[in-house]
Amino acid sequence: MLVSRCRYGFQECEAQLRRLIEEAGMRIMAIIDHGKNAEEAGMKLGNVKVILFGNPRAGTLLMQVKKDVAIDLPMRIAIWDDDGETFIAYRLPSEIAAEHGIDHEVIKRMDEGVMEIIRKVLASTQ
Repeated sequence: MLVSRCRYGFQECEAQLRRLIEEAGMRIMAIIDHGKNAEEAGMKLGNVKVILFGNPRAGTLLMQVKKDVAIDLPMRIAIWDDDGETFIAYRLPSEIAAEHGIDHEVIKRMDEGVMEIIRKVLASTQ
């Protein structure tokens, strides 16, 4: 897993990630709002969300090789703010594929797609 500082505040980081994911031809499958869930449980957490996204065709190619990779699909990007800074955490498709013993030509393209999105939201000091 990689953690990086985002160049944007929390809301703008989320908006940019959503836009970039869709522009890359991927779909947002779900957004989990951990901060809201904590609040509903009477607890404080702050802004923490996870965006689940992917390309069903690419994911299916991996699951055709080994169905247990489904536990780690779709891809995820976590976003949170801490002391006025926004961070993202993510795993590359190649990391997930390696954990499941999958070797497929689509993995390189998946990595490139995810990294292109990540590069566009990283803080310039990284």
